[in-house]
Amino acid sequence: MANIKLPGKAQWAERRRPMTRKSGYSTTGPGSQFEIVHIDGYIIEPGGSVTIEFRLPEMPAGEILGFGGWFWLSGSAKVTVADFGARFIITDFAPPDWNKFGSQWYSDGSRTPDILVTFSATDKPVSLALYGLLCGRVSHRYLNDARPELMTNMHAYAPEANFIDAGAQGKVFTKLVGAKEVRGASELFLKSCNRCGRLLPVNYPDERAQLSFSNHCVADQRRPCSHSGFGRLENRSDGSFMQLEYGFQLECRFCKKFEVNAAHNPQRTAGQMKEDAARRRALELLIEHLYAGSPQLRYRRETGRELADDVFRNFDGRCFKCGTKFAVAQDMDLDHTRPLALLWPLDTTATALCPTHNSEKRDRPPAEFYTTEELERLSRITGIPLRELLDPSPNLEAIRLLEQRIEWFCRVFLKLPSLARVSEGKLAADLLVKALQKTLYKVPGGAPFDIRKRCQALYSAS
Repeated sequence: MANIKLPGKAQWAERRRPMTRKSGYSTTGPGSQFEIVHIDGYIIEPGGSVTIEFRLPEMPAGEILGFGGWFWLSGSAKVTVADFGARFIITDFAPPDWNKFGSQWYSDGSRTPDILVTFSATDKPVSLALYGLLCGRVSHRYLNDARPELMTNMHAYAPEANFIDAGAQGKVFTKLVGAKEVRGASELFLKSCNRCGRLLPVNYPDERAQLSFSNHCVADQRRPCSHSGFGRLENRSDGSFMQLEYGFQLECRFCKKFEVNAAHNPQRTAGQMKEDAARRRALELLIEHLYAGSPQLRYRRETGRELADDVFRNFDGRCFKCGTKFAVAQDMDLDHTRPLALLWPLDTTATALCPTHNSEKRDRPPAEFYTTEELERLSRITGIPLRELLDPSPNLEAIRLLEQRIEWFCRVFLKLPSLARVSEGKLAADLLVKALQKTLYKVPGGAPFDIRKRCQALYSAS
């Protein structure tokens, strides 16, 4: 490698490839409006309960079925789902936030047993409000011809993804035990989606307790969100405005998945996907060299156990984000709690995630993906202090080791056969250096050194 070029190209390469990622979809309505509605509900006495019964119609095999809704509790209560075999989601944001529950799955042709969702008060009375309870056959043109990989973990997108067919709608019943109806139990914020035009629940002021929309600006340096339409919402009733801290995406999570991301991802070329995979492998190999071995192999030698098996047990065999239950450890994704892109190794602090949420998290630091309550719980499970989970800085120890071994890195590591490969005019070693320089820029106070110039100087001197 005679020269380190910022664009990450070999010297003979021509201009960058043309843009390949655009959705091509148009909006159907404003995504920057909100509405406040007051929801009636129930007061549940200690020992009492409110049970919601979802009775679904019998459907031929292959049809999509779904159920769900949103709920609010004034205090601690037990929420259970009985008589249901498929995966489902129940969020557990603390009061006064709203939560959601539900699922979506393919019918096997047999009748689905009635699904019972029960809210039980324990030692104190608790107020309950419910919104958008529906069940039945789900029908939407995006789902009819969706690629199979897009249908993975659709239960995690319920209930906002449950477009119930009016002609095949199930019935919803409510049973009260030691509970009574009350007026105006809670208020609910609804935000518009600029794709499907629906008004869907969001939490405010706790915007990080995400329901139907993902946040827009999470990093400290980008808040409060000042982007037009994302961080400032207009009240549909009186035209007043509400300024958000994190902001919300214009599209609901369903539309974001199928109208935006689904349109982008297939257009990624094989070269782009190979570049991402090559950078990841190179970073993993670099960390192994810097730490004198793979953390997973060291863990096996020191404990006689597999790291993945212990992480599986630490998280009770469930996805930390959505609660999906894994049959075996091999079904989970072992996530770098603090991302590999910031030079954090995969070790005992790893997180169990389902493929959907592992893909959604990507290279984001935990503070940019999890809620405050989730970060506190993640700290208890992984042993990473909360202050470190809140800090999006790179791994300073790895950066120090890299600087100490910079000559080895430039003269030996970058000459490995895997880093000498050229794909579509891009040299793997150049791409790695570019990625590392971006990581160095994220060090508090600025990059401690310029890895490109260090390598250039070493090559010039040789």
